[in-house]
Amino acid sequence: MSLPHPHIPGINTDDIATDLTEAPHRAAGLGQAAVAGVVATVDVEAGEDDWDLPLTEEHPRPVVLVHGTFGNRGYTWTEATPLLRRSGHRVFRLDYGRHLHPVLFGLGDIRTSARQLGEFVDEVLQRTGAEQVDLVGFSQGGMMPRYYLNALGGGPKVHNFVGIAPSNHGVTAQGLMNLARQIPGAKELVEQGAVGTVVPAWPQLQHDHPFQRELAELGETTEGVRHTVIATRYDDVVTPYTSCALAETEGRHVRNVLLQDLAPDDHTAHAAMPYNPTVLKVVLEALAE
Repeated sequence: MSLPHPHIPGINTDDIATDLTEAPHRAAGLGQAAVAGVVATVDVEAGEDDWDLPLTEEHPRPVVLVHGTFGNRGYTWTEATPLLRRSGHRVFRLDYGRHLHPVLFGLGDIRTSARQLGEFVDEVLQRTGAEQVDLVGFSQGGMMPRYYLNALGGGPKVHNFVGIAPSNHGVTAQGLMNLARQIPGAKELVEQGAVGTVVPAWPQLQHDHPFQRELAELGETTEGVRHTVIATRYDDVVTPYTSCALAETEGRHVRNVLLQDLAPDDHTAHAAMPYNPTVLKVVLEALAE
């Protein structure tokens, strides 16, 4: 698979005016992600999960956080984890999809990643004694769990599923390159020969891959699970941003939220979504249901 040539200055749109206008906002978001990476590296205690803390009557479900492509359990959730804990939640994070890289994850076959998520959820339930978990996922982590829910029988084990800028209907190769350019080490990784070899998830994430058709045939939502999607109008990876949304089906709980409906002047792009305070407020609201 050949790599696409980026637009100038390299953001996912054919409108150069939009590229130039949004560049400062996107750069600010990348700065947030870079700082998060440093925090996750030096703050060892923050990297520990809540295995030894009991659940509470107010929050009886553990919260499982699912990072995205080129992500990890540390830097993706440096803002969400302490906020959830301050709100009384017990937090558990996994690294899934390891493939040829010691730090960046979400790279491996997505079906295998879904099985890894299932194994992690089972461990969380077994060790905490909970009956169900709540899932919060970003990007691929907001899409991949749908395979766990609908193909691997995970539905009865999940109460809330919150997707932050989820790639629910796939992305373009250009969108993936935008993401790779924003994560230290990711661009070099995908340029190491055939992308599908070093990042098996890469072709599966694209909107026209057979995996995406299989996922669609399984159904967009899951009976008994409360679905919340949070998208941004300025998403430069999942494009168009409307493809994040899930179909609102009778008998299923689906809430599609656009960040700019809550904060009209907020220009947050894809990579910064897990750190956005308005986004995280919506996450807390969804978990309270």
